[in-house]
Amino acid sequence: QQIDALFNNAGIVTTGTAETTTEDVWRSTMDINVHAVWRMCALVIPHMRARSAGSIVNNGSFWSVVGGANALPYVASKGAVALMTKAMALDHARDGIRVNAVCPGGTFVDRWADRFRDMPDCESAVRDASSHIPMRRFASPEEIARVVLFLASDESSYVTGHLLLADGGLTAQ
Repeated sequence: QQIDALFNNAGIVTTGTAETTTEDVWRSTMDINVHAVWRMCALVIPHMRARSAGSIVNNGSFWSVVGGANALPYVASKGAVALMTKAMALDHARDGIRVNAVCPGGTFVDRWADRFRDMPDCESAVRDASSHIPMRRFASPEEIARVVLFLASDESSYVTGHLLLADGGLTAQ
């Protein structure tokens, strides 16, 4: 069975502090955002190693590298994805397997569209919501997909262990 690339894109966004996060929220966040990434990698690595080739791209977040208020379970899970990515890159570089992560910032996905859809001035609300981003807009899913495709492709053949921030400048502030 030939597996050229894996994109680990499952994830849930959860909120809470150390005091307000329930054990159920913590566990479900870690199960989906961390455990699923590890499990998928464990399943494909033997196939990639057999061919001495493959690319794994994990979906991190700009919160993989900075903290965020009232987002403890999510931030902790994405931080774990970042360090898992680096550890797996070191473990499997000599196997011909590259492991990287895309770390998006604000991306205009369905949950954002749903949030703004019924607002009287949707365009203005979206502009206001993205005003904290230096580029003053959300990324489109297609923009993030192009970053993933770059990391999965031979165009990035000498890149491993990298967290590619596609965050419109959020973490440059």
